[in-house]
Amino acid sequence: VLKRVMSTQSISSQFSAEEFQVAQIFLRDFEKSGIHLPSSEREQFVRLSDKVITLGRKFTHNLQPNSNDYIEVDVSLLDGLKTKFPTTSKSNVVKISTKTWEVPMIMKQVKNEEVRESIYIASNSATKEHVELLEDLLRTRGEIAKLLGMESYSQLFLMDKMVKNPENVQTFLHSLADHHRPKALADLRLLQEAKMKYTQGKKSPTIYAWDRDFYIEKVRLKSSTQSVAPISQFFSVGSVIQGLSKLFSRLYGISFEPADIWPGEVWHEDVRKLDVIDESEGKIGTIYCDLFSRFGKYQNAAHYTVRCSRRVDDDDGINDIPSGIDPIDLGELATSNEGETIKGRAGRYQLPVVVLVCDFGKPKNSKNPSLLSWVEVETLFHEMGHAMHSMIGRTDFHNVSGTRCPTDFVELPSILMEHFVHSPSVLSLFAKHFETRAPIPLDLIYSHRNARSQFSAMETQHQILMALLDQLYHSNLANSPKFDTTAILANLQDTVGLYPSVPGTAWQVQFGHLYSYGATYYSYLFCRVLAGKIWQNTFEKDPLSREAGGKFREEVLRWGGSRDPWNCIGEVLKDERIMAGDNKSVSIVGEWVDYL
Repeated sequence: VLKRVMSTQSISSQFSAEEFQVAQIFLRDFEKSGIHLPSSEREQFVRLSDKVITLGRKFTHNLQPNSNDYIEVDVSLLDGLKTKFPTTSKSNVVKISTKTWEVPMIMKQVKNEEVRESIYIASNSATKEHVELLEDLLRTRGEIAKLLGMESYSQLFLMDKMVKNPENVQTFLHSLADHHRPKALADLRLLQEAKMKYTQGKKSPTIYAWDRDFYIEKVRLKSSTQSVAPISQFFSVGSVIQGLSKLFSRLYGISFEPADIWPGEVWHEDVRKLDVIDESEGKIGTIYCDLFSRFGKYQNAAHYTVRCSRRVDDDDGINDIPSGIDPIDLGELATSNEGETIKGRAGRYQLPVVVLVCDFGKPKNSKNPSLLSWVEVETLFHEMGHAMHSMIGRTDFHNVSGTRCPTDFVELPSILMEHFVHSPSVLSLFAKHFETRAPIPLDLIYSHRNARSQFSAMETQHQILMALLDQLYHSNLANSPKFDTTAILANLQDTVGLYPSVPGTAWQVQFGHLYSYGATYYSYLFCRVLAGKIWQNTFEKDPLSREAGGKFREEVLRWGGSRDPWNCIGEVLKDERIMAGDNKSVSIVGEWVDYL
């Protein structure tokens, strides 16, 4: 029915832009779910989809460390290690876990290269069964795509993303890799120089994967970044939240007000509730902040949508329940929401409700506030970027409200917010010593900025490699009887990576995003480039500008997912070249390497 409606000009021409977008999303979802297949093939689609879920759970379970993941090392070979490990029954031997924090520490500190190499190989090896499980998962996804008439899972999954197809992703990543590689090689040369000096060699040595962290530490010890003064005393949780409120007030005319919590309203006593207030419209939404670490709590930072914005006054209810069906049989039905009026818009709207989850440490005593590191401040700004997208992106249909937009667009507002942390004028709004109230010194800001950027080019190059690997694994290679994930990884490491591949390793089984973000791992890099470009063009000169904030609000945030993201970005940048959203547009974005 939907397909007929969409192809009938006299009907579809009456749709608003948002209605048309929602209809397109429904149609693509139906087709990606095999609704058009004959019944026997639909049954096969369901079986394959169930198999992917089962394999994905097993793959994710294998990521967890277990008691068998260890290696025994003679204590005498651990020279340089600052932490002592308990010895085994053999008094001179320690047992080191290959899947926990112990490995990075050894990679940074242990002087013996052979020990670092053996531990690297042990921590990045995999059983034959684990590799076969991953390959079975990837092949099954390929079978689903083939069943739906697609060449690969990547082609199937990217059809509703900004990049549209695998060819455009490859264009973006290879363009990015070509333009970025000189920066990564410059970082690598610093490590080569450090290794040559440390080993007293006479020619530029090869840097291996187990050398990277060790010689990064050597370089940092020789540079000013090692002696950066602490900064957390200027970042209490409360002051950062207040600072965000002041920043949003300057940019969007939006601020936060602490709200009372009713008995039973929240799931833990640490949770705080903020009403989001627009200076023109009044209350526009609610944010619950669950920011502190506790036992059993999810450790990663995240933004959850509890309730999307949508228009509610035009719900008709007609034919919602088919004739002959007893409503009691349908279970609990949603209660009617009368909604709120929004200035400048017809109708009444359901206000959005979101939750921000972080894993910050609690203060050691009640006299001191919880203090955040520079990275934790970036994290809070990042998640609040998602929250603002949810608050401002209010649409008639919940399907496209707030962060309900393409995966390779949704991180743009949140990554953009990270740039504000690096601005002295933004930090001046709130960064004051929690005891003396002295403002944060400029030189401290610059020293932490420099420390954060050192060797970042090498990390970005690795992210490019992982994104390319994700694409190769979800290409039509997965349909080949000779599909070999380890060989594909080794070849990519030797051609795109900065260090030689290591025989006997198969770290692809630790790449958890292959399941959760299959075929879309490039998205974070893509959004980083877009956010960097928008920051420099729109905000860098005056990060507190209401004009700049208004432009970003009107051209990007308010649309949620109801507008073509290429149009959003093209309008905010005033760049018509990228509005087409084609291969050329993607290639142009790939050249914006300076904005990473």
